[in-house]
Amino acid sequence: MDSLTADDLRTVGEFRLLARLGAGGMGQVFLASSLAGRTVAVKVIHPDLCRDPEFVRRFRNEAEAAQKVSGWYTAPVVAAGLSDNPPWLATAFVAGPSLEDMVTRHGPLPPAAVWRLAAGLAEALRAIHAAGLVHRDLKPANVLLALDGPRVIDFGIARAATDTRLTATGAIIGTPSYMSPEQVEALSAGPASDVFSLGSVLAFAASGAVPFGGRGISAASVMYRIVHTEPELGPVPADIRGLVESCLAKDSRQRPDLGRAAAYATAAAERCGLSPAAFWPPEVAGVIQAQQAALTAQIEALQLAPATQVEGAWRPGQATAPSRRPAPGTTAPPGPGGSYGIAGPYGTGGQPYGTGGPVPPGLEVLPGGVARPPSRRVLLIGAAAGGVAVLGGGVGWALSSRSAGGAPSAGASTPALAGGTPLPTSGSLQKYYGAGTRVGATWRFRTGNAVDANPGVAGGLVCAGSTDNSVYAVHVATGQLAWSHPVGSVYSAPQAVGGVVCVATTDGHFYALRSATGKPAWELDTGAPAIYKRTWAAAGGSVILASDASSPRAYDADTGAAGVGFGTSTPYVQALTATGGVLYALDGLGVLWAFRTATGGVLWHRQLLSSDDPPGTGLTVDGGNLYLGTMSGTLYALAAATGNTRWTYHPGSGLDSELAADGGLVYLKDNNGTLHALRAGTGKQAWSRTGTQTGLYGVAAAGGRVYYSTVLAVQALDGATGSPVWAFSPQGNAEFLSTPAVANGLVFIGCHDDSLYAVKA
Repeated sequence: MDSLTADDLRTVGEFRLLARLGAGGMGQVFLASSLAGRTVAVKVIHPDLCRDPEFVRRFRNEAEAAQKVSGWYTAPVVAAGLSDNPPWLATAFVAGPSLEDMVTRHGPLPPAAVWRLAAGLAEALRAIHAAGLVHRDLKPANVLLALDGPRVIDFGIARAATDTRLTATGAIIGTPSYMSPEQVEALSAGPASDVFSLGSVLAFAASGAVPFGGRGISAASVMYRIVHTEPELGPVPADIRGLVESCLAKDSRQRPDLGRAAAYATAAAERCGLSPAAFWPPEVAGVIQAQQAALTAQIEALQLAPATQVEGAWRPGQATAPSRRPAPGTTAPPGPGGSYGIAGPYGTGGQPYGTGGPVPPGLEVLPGGVARPPSRRVLLIGAAAGGVAVLGGGVGWALSSRSAGGAPSAGASTPALAGGTPLPTSGSLQKYYGAGTRVGATWRFRTGNAVDANPGVAGGLVCAGSTDNSVYAVHVATGQLAWSHPVGSVYSAPQAVGGVVCVATTDGHFYALRSATGKPAWELDTGAPAIYKRTWAAAGGSVILASDASSPRAYDADTGAAGVGFGTSTPYVQALTATGGVLYALDGLGVLWAFRTATGGVLWHRQLLSSDDPPGTGLTVDGGNLYLGTMSGTLYALAAATGNTRWTYHPGSGLDSELAADGGLVYLKDNNGTLHALRAGTGKQAWSRTGTQTGLYGVAAAGGRVYYSTVLAVQALDGATGSPVWAFSPQGNAEFLSTPAVANGLVFIGCHDDSLYAVKA
């Protein structure tokens, strides 16, 4: 298990990421926590692969297959974001070793344990087959051992039993040592193919050897033996050998029925002395318990026990916080060694995890001792005057920590709030938050659920999504509720366009709600989630939507009638914005386009980015410049009229939060938490300020000041010098998990204390 890096997400869907578990052929797997605190394994497809429709299709097939399977001995899928981009999948996390790891480390299982394993795997395969699927890659690494039995994972290449020839002619899917003859020969591989693989898995469990050769034997030799020779079962105990031989029959019709095999194996286990009260014999259960204890310790180590594992760490109830962040390069508390399986479609099991080490840049110890890296929370939609909304879809990371309960208290606002908890003023926090004056809130609106979405302001309303899946519209001046409407998971900042408030959800739905009432004017299912790297801008009464399936198109904001289309080279659009009658769009190939919003005509286009350096920010236009930052850490300033590069800036770290521009300066926050102010004309640095490395929230700028949030405070700085002006922290040090919005002389920010705050700018 490895710590999250500064570039990792902090949340995916409704899950908070805790650590890296491993990587598979198409994605990264993370340990995560659900809303209720249950650990899960979350796998996300690699961003670069999302440009390939075939990879996306394969992931979708995998996830849909996994969702159909349920059973005592499979790891269930608990949630999925199949329309998100990149897509993700969350499965139950099994806190135990893989079968491969168990046998490699401790030797073959005792006969009683093999019988129990056989019964559990047979039941698991029955559940898979009952869903109309074939696993097609059953192997020891895809079998995790929990105290109450095995769990079969990795449906990455499972396919419907009625559609077993999805691969190209001659293509082979599976792991050679555990393939069936029909897989090797690229024949139709039905449920009986999994029974053959079961025989090879049981032989490995009982003897530590693979029947047709494993390490040191070429794949071609192994596959030849599977088809043409008999298995080598000499090391397999005699009483188990009969079941293994029957599973390994060359003729699929002669392989045993899984139900009968399960019943036979259960009876054999009981003859060995195992009672129904315990699944595994004591020696196996003891190893699993030790692995679980080690994993528990590692998870607890992620939360860094106060004042013992990080010098100066804050204790709950402590009045001040001398230090919440171990310095980069210092040593984090070591976690126990060991290997743990990953319950997920790409879980490989048996992966050796790290035992602690240097705290990566971006790790901070938060109240309660929780250690975590920066979030990818960034500004989804930036406000601009005028009447065109531009919503891009199909890229970014979904963040939807949604709860089911918590009815809002309509109009439950508290104007003129007396003030928040004082910011810590000692130790290193002072250099992060500065010595600026602490201020109180002008008003506070309580939704009854956490507000960790980016607020948007227009037409006298401030709107934000809450974790009850509703969007709230609050009067800017009073903090009183205007209306609320259930729409789903919203993290993009809602904005007004003409007479409607536009809201985009993480499941790819777009709503135009009447500004006066909150009632739907029209809606559209784009199939592309609105996550980040998107902006709204001004240009005549239309909403421009982009998705994975189609190039950008304008829609009438009041009626939803489709209008002008914009012909990017690929439908996949990574970032877009519109201003001054021009739509700027970065397509999936890294080509940047400028279109006339009225006609769709092309003004210019140029190849800007390569596939190995995707955008980390949205497109921002100000003062004739067009700005875009990349994940690797390059900020481009282009001439908006021609697309020519005016200058580039390299902050020394990746860029993954939205930019802001005001008064001839450009403000950006890099992935190390440093805030940079650059002169728009030259790209030269005006000043920089080292900030807390918690939260990749974007910055907002207006009226000569720049604003940004950390989990503990909203900070206002003088835009020209970077000097602190004021800071606001809510009572109880509740978390801010969004980018502030600025309008009407107020700064608006959502908070995890179920509130939306307004603070005088």
